[in-house]
Amino acid sequence: MTEHAYVDTSAFVKRYLTEDRTSDMEAFAMDVKHRMAISSLTVTEFRSVLKRRLRMGTIGIDFVGKATQQLLKEIAGGTLRFHAIDAATFNLAGDLIERLDSPLGTLDALHLACAKATGAVLMVSADKQLLRASQEAGLETLDLSPLSA
Repeated sequence: MTEHAYVDTSAFVKRYLTEDRTSDMEAFAMDVKHRMAISSLTVTEFRSVLKRRLRMGTIGIDFVGKATQQLLKEIAGGTLRFHAIDAATFNLAGDLIERLDSPLGTLDALHLACAKATGAVLMVSADKQLLRASQEAGLETLDLSPLSA
């Protein structure tokens, strides 16, 4: 049986950009035990990361277009489970902020709420604070934060 794994933006971008732990993200993406879930927040943050890298000169405009098209193709084709953030997700994020002892910023709370809304059993992230909150919320975690950190 395939389980859902919610992949936040800090981990998801490693599928497209070479960073520390990219090979670990690639290996996870090949794991047939989990189907990756992302949200509309992931898509927006992904586009922001690409634009920032473009301004920095580490990627070109062609890469930005190809990466964005590939992401949209994976969503449309059902390779990725996609969660559009709705009012219920915002309400759940607020509830998580109030209920959890772990400090949880707005965007991390939305990612965690999306994970819960998709029925994910696993949170994949490079954000240690989000991973701690995810564990407190009952999810398993896969930490893809830099090894040097």
